[in-house]
Amino acid sequence: MQFPITIGLHRSRFLDLGFGFIALLASGVILTFPQSALFQLLIFTAIWVAAGIAWRQLSPKCSAIRLEHSGQISVVCHGTNDFLPAELLPDATVHPWLTVFRLKTESGDAFILFATVDSLKRQNFRRLRVFLRWQADFNALNDDA
Repeated sequence: MQFPITIGLHRSRFLDLGFGFIALLASGVILTFPQSALFQLLIFTAIWVAAGIAWRQLSPKCSAIRLEHSGQISVVCHGTNDFLPAELLPDATVHPWLTVFRLKTESGDAFILFATVDSLKRQNFRRLRVFLRWQADFNALNDDA
């Protein structure tokens, strides 16, 4: 791989459609229960408010990340133009369709980033997955093996 690699982050249509489908399904289930109309309206409103909050949280807080040869990750947050160093936090999920990882900047801001097949270019998605696997620590000090 040629380093540094700069990857632009975009919103995922798959996750948007998934959340919309789940909200519609939950609304349909609530409307089928024999309850008073006021109770159904209250639950229906709560479902759509929660879905709206979840949908808003799916927007990436960072517009781009840069992967360095040394293993360093830098991020550009919305509203800034400079790359800030970030630390990769443990417990990343790297899957062929979905990658979820957490970053923490030096200022203490923590971000959860979702990368799906449709939110990045195919080559960048593959590079990100390989980079995150390189950063994995499989032999922790408290490992019994």
